[in-house]
Amino acid sequence: SAPEKKMHKNLILLLVFVLALPAQSALAEDARSIVDKVLELQEERREGVTRYTVEQSVMGQRLEVVFERVTVTGPDGKPVDTFQVRMPDGFAGAEGEMSREDFDEMSQNAVDTIHDLAEQAQLVGTEQVDGRDAFHLAARDINRVEDIGMDGTFTMNGIDVWVDTDKYVPLRMVMNGVMNTDGNDRPITMDILQQDYRDVPGSNMYESYRQVMRMNGEMSDEMKAQMEQARAGLEEFEKQMASMPESQREMMMNMMGDQVEMMRKLAAGDGLEIITEVVSITAE
Repeated sequence: SAPEKKMHKNLILLLVFVLALPAQSALAEDARSIVDKVLELQEERREGVTRYTVEQSVMGQRLEVVFERVTVTGPDGKPVDTFQVRMPDGFAGAEGEMSREDFDEMSQNAVDTIHDLAEQAQLVGTEQVDGRDAFHLAARDINRVEDIGMDGTFTMNGIDVWVDTDKYVPLRMVMNGVMNTDGNDRPITMDILQQDYRDVPGSNMYESYRQVMRMNGEMSDEMKAQMEQARAGLEEFEKQMASMPESQREMMMNMMGDQVEMMRKLAAGDGLEIITEVVSITAE
């Protein structure tokens, strides 16, 4: 449905800003200074950058995303600099698509979320993520409600963030919440891995070049119907693949392998998984 489509876009784009959170101290009572320090380091790395372009491959499709420096209002009423996704030309106006106001609202929500973390986060301990030592920062009982359009809401309940103890960059984030559409509550969990960090040429930026997003939650009746259609489509596709010569099968899997694997996981009830491979980042 349109509210769910918009909610998913909101969450994915919100992560661009929220993921830069976590820790430098082993004291839970220092959570506010931890968040402030991480934001300070992030801004230091992006000093002098007014915009940057990320060329990436998502499920085999090439995309270009541009981030521009903007100023929003902090919870204390003071201006706050952040980076916002620039709305692509011709993107507005289509049903279910996002407007400029949606992007502005996401930037503001991101700043407000960081404030919530600064006020409520506790440092759980030090753990490992992909073999790297990481601080585990958690915020519980946030309970901030966001309007997702068409009488739908998303309630953010809690966030867990793991940050590299050496570079202070996010390695993983898990966000839990409840989506309400048509008067029905559906729990949603989003798990994001940030991998393959590299220095960005021509700048001091240090960014993730591979992200894995997994989303699980109770599906609406409409999504369940779409899932059944997807299962039928997958079965038909695999039948056609089985009848092709090996060379054609290899060509098709090179073109559509990521999408097919995603559909297999969905059909098996394993939730949605999206892998993003960054080809290049260009800072200006």
